[in-house]
Parts: sequence; C-alpha cells; structure tokens
Amino acid sequence: MARTQSEVKPALLENILSQPRSLQQVAEYQLGAGQDALLRCAETLRSSRRVVLSGMGASLFSCIPLSYMLAERGVHALAVDTSELLYFLEPMLDRDTTVVLASRSGESVEVTKLLPILKQRGCRTIGVFNVPGNTLAQHTHEQLLVNSPPDELVAIQTYTGTLAALALLGMACLGELDRAERDVRRTIASVERALTEFSSSDDAWREFSAGSEPVYFLGRGPSLASVNAGVLLMHEVAKMPAVGMSVPQFRHGPVEAVGKNFRAVVFGTQPATEKLDLALAQDLTRMGAQVQWIGRRADEKTPTRFAPVLEMIPVQMLAYRLAESRGIAMGKFRYAPMITLSEAGFANEATGK
Repeated sequence: MARTQSEVKPALLENILSQPRSLQQVAEYQLGAGQDALLRCAETLRSSRRVVLSGMGASLFSCIPLSYMLAERGVHALAVDTSELLYFLEPMLDRDTTVVLASRSGESVEVTKLLPILKQRGCRTIGVFNVPGNTLAQHTHEQLLVNSPPDELVAIQTYTGTLAALALLGMACLGELDRAERDVRRTIASVERALTEFSSSDDAWREFSAGSEPVYFLGRGPSLASVNAGVLLMHEVAKMPAVGMSVPQFRHGPVEAVGKNFRAVVFGTQPATEKLDLALAQDLTRMGAQVQWIGRRADEKTPTRFAPVLEMIPVQMLAYRLAESRGIAMGKFRYAPMITLSEAGFANEATGK
C-alpha cells in the first residue's frame, strides 16, 4: 500500500535515520572485502615520517580524528584543507610525506588540481572516497573505498561512514583491529539509542532551536571534527550562520558574547578534557545561556575511537529541526553544487546560471 504524504519522510531525515544500517555496511566492507586495502593503507601510514590529511568541507573534518590517532604513534600528522595545500603549503610536501586525500566524489576541483603536484613532488598518496572509479582513485597509490550508501545531497551517512572507515584505518595502524567488530557493534547500538532518545527529548531540542541567534559549537581534540561538521550542517541544512571553535579558544575572549539568547552545543566525549568541558557547559548555563551537552553517559559503551560518529546524531537532528522550523526546503542547495568543480562563481538559484 502506498504511503500517505504525511508518512513520507524527507530524504534528509531518511539519511539520518538510516545510519545504523549504513554504518554496518561500511564496517562489514572494511573488515571483509575491503580489509586488504585497509591494511595496505595502514602499512603506508605506519611507514611514513610525516602525514598530511586533506579534503574540503566534511571530507576534511572526517580526517581530524585520524590525525589525533596517528599522533599517538608519534607520527607528525596534519589535517589541512586542500586549497591551502594547493596555494600556500605546497613547499612542505616531499618524498617523506604521505598525503591522505578525502573526497566523497573523488572529483572536487581542489583535489584533482593537487594530484599532479603530489606526483611531481614524489609524495605517497592514499585516496579516500565513496564513489568508485573517480579521478582520485585513478591517481593515488592506495585507495580506501568507504562503501557507504549515498546521501541525497548533504553529507550525512557518508560523513559518519567516512569517520568510521578512518577510525578503522587508525585502529589498524595502532594494532587495535582485533577489537574492531566489538567496537563497531557498540557504536551502532549507541547510534540507534541516540536516534530514539533525540525523539523522546525533542521538546528540549525544539526549545533550544527556537531562537534566531547563531549556534556555537565547542569541543576539543577529535571532537573538533564535530565542531566543524556541526557548523557546516547549520549552513547547508538550516541556511543559518553558526560559529565553531575549541573550548579553550572560546574561553580566551569569545565568551564575552554570552547573553540570555546565547546558544551553545558543547561536546564532552574526550576523557582527557571531559571535566573541563563540563565545567564550561555549567558555567554557560549559570550565565543564562542555552546549552546542549553532548557527553558520555555513565552507562555508555561507545568506544572513544568512534565518539565523533555518535556526536553527530543530535547535531544532524538539530540541523533538520532548525530547517523544518524555518520552512527551509530539505536537501536543496541554493548556490553550492553537488560536486564543486570550479574554484570561482556560484550558480543563481533562479536561473541556474
């Protein structure tokens, strides 16, 4: 029987709700048919003196947690957007550098322009992508196919899928792959619970999303991936400004922006700074701000390696609710294309030119 109009969920919401299944698909591939490629990429990283992880937008943000994992091995790992490499940081690229390039399509203009430069400078390269047979895949030494179901437009399940794939890559580098299946299973269970809990606590989030002031996203360490991805979702989905920064940077001056209409999402899943981040959330609440705390529960079994995956669930739902309340057309861009193939100019919403 055909579903009524009211029963049909927007594709964006379907992408959010489908993440337990999409994460399972990514994990099964990385630990199954794609494991040889995963291990080759891990060996390349282990033998590297310096690693640069790069991409644009969500692809870049997905690299941030891996940079921290590699740092645990004493590897100099830098996450930087591809345009910066292309125009300002190229001199640091040499034969001792392994460059991990992430691009959902494998066709982003900055990525494809950087590839011949990397070849010329003798860098080892790893391509991370979700669409097989692309330019990035054809011009890198090793390839890591994420194997996530595609999103309608905005990176939702492809983003958390890339986070998961890179977390598994990091675990392979650190010799932790023997516990990967267990960690993935716990992560998926936590994602399922988070989706249910967001619906049950919807009133609190609706009140939080009722204001018109920009939302601040604050975190540390690997959670800076969620800080940046949260800001991007506010822009792409809700079409509204947002601010993201580290907790300590916020304390060094920007805290002066706090007032009764101030709204902040504070990520506190990193054990090393959890108490400091919670203290900030409590201070902001006492100062009259509206605060949503995303931290570890006492009974939470999500492995720290996969915390950036779990953090995104309430943020994705917040972006969706904000777009819904503002009457924004779901899953549509007004100016940005699906794949950025040019470094200049934007299409006009009305004319498409």
